[in-house]
Amino acid sequence: MAFPDLAALKEFAGWKEARDPGAAGPGPSADELRTAYLDLLKLCLCDLGGTRTASVSVQYDGRVASRELSGEDLRMRSAGIDWPLGGLTMLGLRRLDDLQACVESVARDAVEGDLIEIGAWRGGASMLMRATLDTLGEGRTVHVADSFQGFPAEHAYAHMAATDFLAVPLPEVQASFARLGLADGVRFVPGFFEETLPGLAGGRWAVVRLDADTHDATRLALEVLYPGLARGGVLIVDDYGAMQQHECRRAVDEFRAEHGIDEPLETVDWTCVRWRRESEPEAGHATAPPTARPAPRPAPRRGSTHVPTGRELQLEAEVAALRKRARPWWRRLASRLR
Repeated sequence: MAFPDLAALKEFAGWKEARDPGAAGPGPSADELRTAYLDLLKLCLCDLGGTRTASVSVQYDGRVASRELSGEDLRMRSAGIDWPLGGLTMLGLRRLDDLQACVESVARDAVEGDLIEIGAWRGGASMLMRATLDTLGEGRTVHVADSFQGFPAEHAYAHMAATDFLAVPLPEVQASFARLGLADGVRFVPGFFEETLPGLAGGRWAVVRLDADTHDATRLALEVLYPGLARGGVLIVDDYGAMQQHECRRAVDEFRAEHGIDEPLETVDWTCVRWRRESEPEAGHATAPPTARPAPRPAPRRGSTHVPTGRELQLEAEVAALRKRARPWWRRLASRLR
């Protein structure tokens, strides 16, 4: 995540209170096996199955670098603070646990509608939604909306143009779903939100998960999707509490005030909130969303997908300094050979 002071972020997020990475052991009953499977899947999605993992962060010069996490630092991943180098989600375990519980609740209560995630990155949260539905025998569709191209040039993260780390192509995301046996019952909505979200108007939703980052994208998603959120459905906002995402909070607060939404916001963790709709949705919404309009904007390719380690960046700087010092010697040698 793009925070200049990691220590301040860790304190803000309460990372020491993050739950320990772990899974329930399998048992003979179907419920025990189901719990063990979903717990192991969550560890896999967070890349927390081993004793160490790799984390990506933004440097002061705007470049990104990776470093190893182990021991107590694994709580950063569990708390959903860092960008995983190899994991499939940034959510952390508490948000994943809560997302699973939300899916289970709408299934248990027979809440009408599909599930949708706006802003999916590598798709891990949607994979968990699909897996939870599958273990419950639920045939609802999971809709996965993302540009699959990273951020547009005007986005606040445009300074990270030196890497494509945040731009995960659609075929790569689809391959991850297939590798985990979760390809069925998933509909992808590729493209920038202002071009694709209007095509989702008219849908009926049981779970809406927003990870749209900016004020305008969050507000657009609420305007398009909330009218179709079923009574008893859940609206999840991933960026509400994050220090760099006050614009997202402003969009949510504005929308709730303008539409008289008074259901209480429930805190999930340091950044995520949700509420369950108690009112009936607006009339005239279909039970399935129409086909989204394709996004005409071409996919930008900004640069290398390689994320260097901190040591690589240090060596790069040392080599540049050595070249600068050595250049006069080469020039003098060349003049003597003339």
